Amino acid sequence: MLSGATGQLYGSHYTWKLPADWKSNLDTPGIRQLALMKTLFSGVDWQDLVPDQDHRIVTTGYGTRAVPGTGSATTDTYVTAARTRDRRTIVAYLPTSGEITVDLASLAGPAVGAYWEDPADGHRVPIPGSPLPNSGERRFVSPGVNHDGDGDWVLVLDARSSAEAHAK
Repeated sequence: MLSGATGQLYGSHYTWKLPADWKSNLDTPGIRQLALMKTLFSGVDWQDLVPDQDHRIVTTGYGTRAVPGTGSATTDTYVTAARTRDRRTIVAYLPTSGEITVDLASLAGPAVGAYWEDPADGHRVPIPGSPLPNSGERRFVSPGVNHDGDGDWVLVLDARSSAEAHAK
């Protein structure tokens, strides 16, 4: 979703082949987490997200991309990030636990609300000191393992006023 996708497609053995027991396999972790992603992006002007391909937003700690066709997807540490065109929201997905630096000055507005969202169960972890001053670069360290015991997290930075954010 943060790399220029126009939607999301999910499938599995049960939805591709439709075996006799397909209906009993619809409540899977992938389906539940797809619903969590929908909830996360429903609060963001996702259609206005522009991928951070030149590392102007996430300036350090963005990791290494997996090389397609090499089976290296399990070692992919690349942080995908995007900012809305109006410069009000940044969303960054960290596939592994880590630390990134974000240029908060790339956002519009005087202050930035900040939290981590667990992609496994949707709970939010507020970042201490939020709302943060909207200036300069700031380090963000993911909270460790998520609900499923994995290291992936989503960082959400929102410079909308509190009234705008609650209207979403």
